[in-house]
Amino acid sequence: MALGTSKRQVSSYLRLFALVSIAPISITPLAAQAQTSADNMRVDYVFKKGDTLFELAQKYMRKRSDYVTVQRLNRIANPRFIPVGKTISIPFRLLKYRESEASLSAFRGNVAIADGGRNITPVRGLAIGEGSRLATSAGSFLTLQLEDGSRISMPSNSKMRITRLRQILLTDSIDYELAVDSGRVRSKVTPFDKKADRYRVRTPVAVSAVRGTDYRTRVDEETGTAFSETVEGSIDVAAGESFDGAASVSVPEGVGAAATVTGELATADLLTPPEIVDPAKVQSEETLDFSIAPRATAKAHRILISSDAGFVDVVTEQLGDGQTISLASIPDGRYFGKATAIDEDGFEGMPFNYSFKRQLSTLSGSADSGDFGYRFKWVGAGSGKRTYRFQLMLGGTDTVPIVDEAGLTRDVITLSDLPDGEYFWRVGVTQYSSDPEDKDVFQKWTDFEKLTVAG
Repeated sequence: MALGTSKRQVSSYLRLFALVSIAPISITPLAAQAQTSADNMRVDYVFKKGDTLFELAQKYMRKRSDYVTVQRLNRIANPRFIPVGKTISIPFRLLKYRESEASLSAFRGNVAIADGGRNITPVRGLAIGEGSRLATSAGSFLTLQLEDGSRISMPSNSKMRITRLRQILLTDSIDYELAVDSGRVRSKVTPFDKKADRYRVRTPVAVSAVRGTDYRTRVDEETGTAFSETVEGSIDVAAGESFDGAASVSVPEGVGAAATVTGELATADLLTPPEIVDPAKVQSEETLDFSIAPRATAKAHRILISSDAGFVDVVTEQLGDGQTISLASIPDGRYFGKATAIDEDGFEGMPFNYSFKRQLSTLSGSADSGDFGYRFKWVGAGSGKRTYRFQLMLGGTDTVPIVDEAGLTRDVITLSDLPDGEYFWRVGVTQYSSDPEDKDVFQKWTDFEKLTVAG
């Protein structure tokens, strides 16, 4: 696979659809990835009136003697006399910095955070610094907010290290770097306003750099392939640990890049958002079921559910290869969904965002006969006030009900002396939300049931 192999020309060994296996969560020490390439990155500085290399070293470099390295790299003959306006390059590793912090905005489930070999109990608002390791188990999620407003989201079965979280004093610029060891990470990066600002995400086989965008990083557990998918803006992706001399590609909005363990790099157009059938319907059944319009190019779909439109507080997610995605029950409330399609090469496509209401309201009925006549019973689940309506038709479902009882609060009604014939009956529920702020009233009916009365 040649450099820049594009669109649908991605090697078949990128194809993957195995769900991540469920295993006990742990954060084990990993061999630290070499940061030489990051440290050797340079920042440009333009000399101003009154500047000297000695003073710059004293104020902004880790050691005053570091001016010698800068002098040599920039071939400066006299460090005391440097023209105003001259641009010099200084390696990041020489520069002083202020430690920055991330804040734990939201989390759910089994989340592990470790710093300096010490496990930290996750609490909302927890300050997380450089060197921290984070992991999520199955059905668990977390979101970090960085000082500049950028957000980092980790879904289930993911492991990440914060390798750089710094504010460079010389340029007042940020220097952020994450290492995704396994699983997935979404980066919603605030647009940078300084040339020296840096935000990078590393995987075992690639590195990506951005200046403000929304994109996903994923490391496939089976093949080791690293996927980068741009939802907004643009990113640059290089195979290996550095952009210096490495194969690299630009990945604009709607395009993904895949880097393999052998150093090959390819891009592909992402699938357009999937079509959800009636996405705004009230989800009232025990499970949440979303129907997706079929499309030949989509081999799987993922649905992500959050309590907020920014997907900071992710509640649950599900990956499936059918046309209906079912998710486990969640509390009543208003939620936001994000649906994506996954193609045959493993690239996850552009999202379809929608909102819906969750109000558990199940209902089923039964009928039996005895000396008392005919007894109709029903049962259901759901919070808030519930009233019922019973209807009985003779001869067909489209006839005028011979019995139509509304406002029932009990779960049974008994009828005697029914003449012979074919009857059809059903029960409806009117449910009011237990949330006083929610004034909507939800109604649903059971399917018609047939009852034959014969003497």
